Amino acid sequence: MLRHAKAASQGPDDHGRALTARGRRQAAAVGGYVAGASVRGALAPALVLSSSARRAVETAEIVAAALDPPVELVVERALYSADVDDAVEIVRGLVDDAASVMVVGHNPTMHELALGLLDARDTAGRARLEGGFPTAALAVTAVPTDSWARVTLGSATLLALHTPDS
Repeated sequence: MLRHAKAASQGPDDHGRALTARGRRQAAAVGGYVAGASVRGALAPALVLSSSARRAVETAEIVAAALDPPVELVVERALYSADVDDAVEIVRGLVDDAASVMVVGHNPTMHELALGLLDARDTAGRARLEGGFPTAALAVTAVPTDSWARVTLGSATLLALHTPDS
């Protein structure tokens, strides 16, 4: 789960707010972090699923551009106004071709989704996430299933929480 990077406070409308210069730096930092995921023993995303809001799409595009090999970016309008249950249903609708997926969206949903996915026994992960979820925060979780259709809340383990400084 990736919360979009820092966006302008105004735009043509909320959906059309663009990233700021700081937001572009944040997204690039997340892209570099994700690109090194395999070096740290984690899976880089095989698919990036983004809200249709401009700030989320721009964040997703910058992160996806940092990945090699390139990954598919799918824009999902329903993520713009999704709550946790909606987001889980969107993930459950994915085909199983992608072994790992990055979901780019908005708070509070991305933070609540990351917390909701965690197994109650992952107290360390929960404590880290309860510290907040600022712009461009990335929560990397492992979900114990081989099918997106079987993703359930309360089953994951937090592998990493990354927040860029820029």
